[in-house]
Amino acid sequence: MSRELRLIVYCFIVGALGWLWLLSSASGIIVTPILVFFLFMALLIESAGFRVPPADPHSLVGVVLLTAATAFGPESGALVAALSGLIFGAAAPLFYGRARTLYLLVARPFLRSGVRAIAILSGAALADAVLGAPADGFERFALQAVCFALVIQSARAIREYLQGGSSGLATWWRSAWQPMLSAEVAPLPLAWLGAAIYRQLGLDYFVLACAALLAGSLSVRRASRRVQLQRRSVRELGLLNQTSRAINRAEMDVEALCELIYRETSKIVDTSSFHLGLFAPSGDTYTLVVRVQDRVRLPPLTVQLPAGDGIIGWMRATGHSLLVEDFAVEMNQLPARPRYQSERPPRSGIYVPLLTGDEVIGTISIQSYRPRTFSTDDLRLLSLIADQAAVAISKARTYDSAQLRAVQLAAIHEVSERITAILEIDNLLPSVVHLIRERFGYHPVHIFLQEPHGRLVFRASTASLANLKQFNDWTLRSGSGLVGLAAQDGQPILVNDVRADPRYISDDRNTRSEMAVPLRFGNESLGVLDVQSELPNRFTDADMFVMQTLAGQIAVAIESARAFTAQREEAWTINALLQVAENLARVSSLSDLLLTIVRLPPLLLGCDRCYCLAWNRTQGGFVPLEVYGLNDEQRLALIGKRIEEDAAPPLAEARRTLAPVTLRETARPAVFPSPPDPIVDGVILLQPLTSRGAVLGMLVAEHDGATALSARALTLYAGVANQVAGALESALLAQEAAEASRLEEELRVAREIQTALLPAHVPAVPGWDVAADWRSARLVGGDFYDFWRLPIARSVGSANLDVPPFGFVIADVSDKGVPAALFMALSRSLVRAAALDGSSPGVALSRANRWISRDTDSSMFVTLFYGVLHTERGVLRYACGGHNPPLLMRAADGDVTQLTTPGIALGVLDEATIGEAEVEMHPGDVLVCYTDGVTEAIDDAEEPFDVVRLIEVVARHRTRSAAEIVHAIVAALQAFTAQRPPFDDITLVVIKRDPNDS
Repeated sequence: MSRELRLIVYCFIVGALGWLWLLSSASGIIVTPILVFFLFMALLIESAGFRVPPADPHSLVGVVLLTAATAFGPESGALVAALSGLIFGAAAPLFYGRARTLYLLVARPFLRSGVRAIAILSGAALADAVLGAPADGFERFALQAVCFALVIQSARAIREYLQGGSSGLATWWRSAWQPMLSAEVAPLPLAWLGAAIYRQLGLDYFVLACAALLAGSLSVRRASRRVQLQRRSVRELGLLNQTSRAINRAEMDVEALCELIYRETSKIVDTSSFHLGLFAPSGDTYTLVVRVQDRVRLPPLTVQLPAGDGIIGWMRATGHSLLVEDFAVEMNQLPARPRYQSERPPRSGIYVPLLTGDEVIGTISIQSYRPRTFSTDDLRLLSLIADQAAVAISKARTYDSAQLRAVQLAAIHEVSERITAILEIDNLLPSVVHLIRERFGYHPVHIFLQEPHGRLVFRASTASLANLKQFNDWTLRSGSGLVGLAAQDGQPILVNDVRADPRYISDDRNTRSEMAVPLRFGNESLGVLDVQSELPNRFTDADMFVMQTLAGQIAVAIESARAFTAQREEAWTINALLQVAENLARVSSLSDLLLTIVRLPPLLLGCDRCYCLAWNRTQGGFVPLEVYGLNDEQRLALIGKRIEEDAAPPLAEARRTLAPVTLRETARPAVFPSPPDPIVDGVILLQPLTSRGAVLGMLVAEHDGATALSARALTLYAGVANQVAGALESALLAQEAAEASRLEEELRVAREIQTALLPAHVPAVPGWDVAADWRSARLVGGDFYDFWRLPIARSVGSANLDVPPFGFVIADVSDKGVPAALFMALSRSLVRAAALDGSSPGVALSRANRWISRDTDSSMFVTLFYGVLHTERGVLRYACGGHNPPLLMRAADGDVTQLTTPGIALGVLDEATIGEAEVEMHPGDVLVCYTDGVTEAIDDAEEPFDVVRLIEVVARHRTRSAAEIVHAIVAALQAFTAQRPPFDDITLVVIKRDPNDS
């Protein structure tokens, strides 16, 4: 039952009791003109009363009513009291401009009349009971006056409590007790005097007394107004100060603070109709926290109120206050029209915004059903209160927000602790959604996980089993609907009315609000946490904060669960691979290794057949080495039969991409052109065996009846393939190492033979200093040098010689290694044979070229420099066959001459003419012969040593011996190349004429 209804029932019950008592005593009532006069005087005196808001009007009507009861008896007095209360109560709403409601027009006047009748009759009954009947005198009057005052004020207190609760009663008492005692209770003894005047002095004097009473009432009314104005002026600052202190000392609770603001405001202005409303921190939600209508406390009310809508919306948009003296007159001039529609709208009101900075956080308004009830002073006072209230409410909101955030964080921490202890993802997700519902009240809660290719798969929900069935097979694409958009953009989405959002994809016709928050771990999107509600505007920014924080915790838990699953699978994989490694390590031969390779996949991975194929580099195909799962006849028909890549495209693809290839078993003819056994339905895996980016072979596994291989199976196959490839490579490398060891031994012998072909020591020539050095880039090389004595000839060019000339050669074969060493041995022998008959250098080299071209069909050639030195006279006759020109440095001035002649390398053409020339070497001159391994040696910057640096080294050491010059050149090369191994063979021959030889 509402308060207003309870109040009306109370009015009718008490009023009926009073009238029943009055009617039961009607036998003692005599209606005379004087009673009508008393009724008229009662109405006139009551209309001359005054009112101290928010209490009832106060008047001296009690004096008239007690005078009638004393002069004519309690029954007649009760009739005058009841009729005056009924008449004036019904006329009061019209007189004061109040609403014309059932309560004000009927119920309350009926209550007033009944209570006055009870007050008069109960006073008489009390006097009879105490003093005895019949009793008379002042004692009886005193008891009647006390009983009258108590009944009247008690009835008012009960009415105020029913109307406004304890707060309404307290507000009434604070404003009414002083005028009630001074204007209603204290003057009651005048009724004894009035009754005496009527009885003893007659009607004329009584009328004069009534006129005096009326004049007194008017004077009291005028004095009351003056006192109210004075007190109001004096008390304003005090009350405002008290209000400010009370508000500042109030507890940090918004509702309690609003209640305090209402109580404190009631001390200053009339709050019979009072509204205190607050706007939500975001959005257009407006809540009337305190709502008092005609002194009746109403429950809070929440509405949607956009800025600019109605007077409240106008205040929110502008931040201005508004004083309306009369709505009926000012309606068309108002900046905004009231939003409400009512059959009894107020006539006047004050509307004040609650401002913090430039933001309107709420409003305070007081209203009245009478025009011109409020003044600018009231507006000023209410504005001052509003300023204090706004600051206090803003602080309380901040405190409430902090408290709420602390509670939320504690709940989030609890949820986080509980979900992080769950490591199985299939148990984790259902636990997560039910914990969210339990701790935060969200329902339904869904979780979608993101899979490859942008798919979002439903994984858990708090929905009922009936509704859950429609989600089990639900798959979303990234970017589709609110959930898909949250996953795609990585940003949370809050929609408080999905029916107005075109992005929403309906999955439940009852859904009105939805939040979708992405589950992100680092930069990776794991899925979406989705919360829905059947209520519009269900979610706030605080809910979004909770969801985002929970989403981060859930993402970590999901990643931890995935990591646990991955670690468990990895442990199983490592154990399986360890078994593979142990089995492979136990084999000692290639045949045993191949049998182990094809046996392990069936044991560990359950394949039905397994093949090990080797890649034949020379022939360009795959050769089956071993197989498991075939009978002997099928095995023998397959082993060793080369499979061309052109006939097996899947094998070619796997070798080219170095990635596994999976295909249906019905495609086996594409792998084995002649299938070894009947084809069944299943899956074939082609797993390359690779080492250092090169394909060693192929592991082929067949699973009958399978539709696909799991990711873990593919991972295991890859691990097995790596181990198999390593073991296979080790076996092959062991064979190659044995072969390399044998070859290295052979090369060592070849080097010894090649070294033996070179001169064991340089010749000792009187008057000449000769030195040489030979360094091969490999065990054997293609450079060589040689010295020999030639027969005496009568003349060699322009020189007549008596001493046998001295011949020497330095050469460089076009290749390196074993082929160059063999060609070097051949070239040395043929050049030596062509020169030993004493032919001139050009003739000897031309002859050697013919022999080399005739005896070899390789593409190799040799460059060389051949010189014949007549030591007695210092004449050098020479020929250059495409070789690096030797350097002749003069002792006198350090001038350098490069010795060269027309000609090409030997072995290029069958017939080639090699030119020759001669030069005289003077005492101290140095001849440096070298191969391109000297000048083409490079440093870390890829810069060659070149001829210039060689000349600089020879120039610095030309005064030293030939051996020291060779040593200096070698040291300079090593310093230049930073001790790097030589890229090409290095050969040096240095001949220096004795400076003292004449």
